[in-house]
Amino acid sequence: MSTVEVRAFAKLHLLFKERKWHNPVIMPLPKPMSADELRCKLNLSSEDVEAVFINHKVSPLTTILHGGERVAFVPPGIPSIHRYWLGFYNEEKS
Repeated sequence: MSTVEVRAFAKLHLLFKERKWHNPVIMPLPKPMSADELRCKLNLSSEDVEAVFINHKVSPLTTILHGGERVAFVPPGIPSIHRYWLGFYNEEKS
């Protein structure tokens, strides 16, 4: 069975701590699934996830994971200059 390494930042990191999960947490991936399906499997609300990094690149939540990826979920609220540097700056949301 494949796995993915999942990291959480800011308030999501605190949620991982509340749940007594490691950061990163290694999640089994019994079949290919989208990053959004993984978000659901982790019981993270869509309102709590603004961006996802897959293998260090901002990616759509529709990206299919096959195993071996490094996934990081980022919540809303990251200051604007960091949003730009990280690659998920969106003028409509800023």
